[in-house]
Amino acid sequence: TNLLGAGTVTAAGIYDLQGNPWAYSAGFAAQVAEVKAVADAMAGEPTSLAATGAVVAGTKYMFVKGDKEEVYVKKGNTGVVFCKCNTCIIVGYHDDKIQTGPCCAAVGKLADFLKENNI
Repeated sequence: TNLLGAGTVTAAGIYDLQGNPWAYSAGFAAQVAEVKAVADAMAGEPTSLAATGAVVAGTKYMFVKGDKEEVYVKKGNTGVVFCKCNTCIIVGYHDDKIQTGPCCAAVGKLADFLKENNI
């Protein structure tokens, strides 16, 4: 599945649960420590991000909602969704031209596919 091809995600990456990149789209600059911080919160208490927000590619985002499977953060009309799989985490970013719902749905659908295949 191509997240960017559907037009519902601006940029994306797949990372292991320690934040190390497996693959990412050109120009997507989420850092290892940034992804790891969210993955760690998802493994523990995801709502702890409400106090701190999340930083992605050096930009701080406000926590909107989250649980152990999915976290969504936003800044203005842009946002980032994190979906946890068995062995990895998918990070999808949308700009102000894309609605939140379709972005979350597209990333969630890929996460479901990877979970079903034990990834």
